[in-house]
Amino acid sequence: MVALAGSKGYQATSVADLVEVSGVSSRSFYQHFADKEECFLATMEVILTNLHRLLVSELEEDGNTEERAARTVLALIENLRAEPAATRVWLIEAFCAGKRAEGRINLAYDILATQLQKVYASLGKEEMPEELTRAIVRGAGGVVYNRFSSGREDDVAEIAKEVQAWALGFPVPPGPLRTKARRRRLPHTDAPAPFAAHIPGERVLRAFAELCAEKGYASTTISDIAARASISQTTLYTHFSGKEDVLKAALDSSGAQMVAATLPAIRRTSELPRAMRVAAEALCGFFAADPAFAHLREVEVFRVGPAAVRVRDRTGHELSVMLAQLTPGAPVEREGVKVEATLGAIHALLYSWIRSKGAETLSAAVPLVTYLALAPWLGGEAAWEAACG
Repeated sequence: MVALAGSKGYQATSVADLVEVSGVSSRSFYQHFADKEECFLATMEVILTNLHRLLVSELEEDGNTEERAARTVLALIENLRAEPAATRVWLIEAFCAGKRAEGRINLAYDILATQLQKVYASLGKEEMPEELTRAIVRGAGGVVYNRFSSGREDDVAEIAKEVQAWALGFPVPPGPLRTKARRRRLPHTDAPAPFAAHIPGERVLRAFAELCAEKGYASTTISDIAARASISQTTLYTHFSGKEDVLKAALDSSGAQMVAATLPAIRRTSELPRAMRVAAEALCGFFAADPAFAHLREVEVFRVGPAAVRVRDRTGHELSVMLAQLTPGAPVEREGVKVEATLGAIHALLYSWIRSKGAETLSAAVPLVTYLALAPWLGGEAAWEAACG
């Protein structure tokens, strides 16, 4: 399973492949596992258990907190590099292998967050909010994900110290991350944007996003999309070559709409803290108003795979560059590991929030998103003031 899922992916791996490569009979395979999914889950369990043992053993060694954290990161990086196929199994393919595997990798991230919370406590950061800690862990994981999903796993060792410095140096907010004003929860409407009803291609993209939120990308068919969009399959194929083309177009279209909703708000202010705050409000407001696109961009995209994640991430990179350009003199880089980790942490927060609380409630996440985006550059006090409005 490690060899096959790590090289060709879980979806493309069959029981026949597993039997052939492992050299056992089909009968022997089914004596051990009910199906391919059970085999994958068992494989994940072995990999993650060994990683957890390594993590705990390194953190419990002698030395001060930062020394132990540095050794732990080094040991983890060496393990990831030594077993690249196994790393792809739990880091990338787990999201593509069904809800049980996704639940297991989410649990593993929660365990890592618990360990990081202990490290923060030993550094005098006992008040670090758990939601921030979970986002920081997954932001660091996102940097590694990007390297392994694009064949750049050898770069991981080079950027390890930067990721560690970003994570351990993250400041604790001096107060609760919430706004003073009470936010009204606006009623949600399923009505599409006014122009969408008149454009067949847009109807297809919205139908596709809704179906992905309801039943998932893998289970959504062209006939499903055409029926939901109230057009024929022939008309659909005049606009798109297939389901993968629809996916790319949906990510591109929703990304463009997200920029269109966010950019004017940013342009109305020249100061970075205020610009980031209004950008977070516009972003979360866009997602709250269009939960299907929110689910597609922040949840389902990981289940589709790295190619879709890269298409999605182009918009986030464009927004970060725009912010840097529109706020001259602001102490924020346009590129680099810290930017990448910060964007990953924001995506992680949105992923968890949408799965647990629903996209419709994202307005309440604005302070957390703002703080995540600003704290690495402005420090805790200034980031907190901007985050709370």
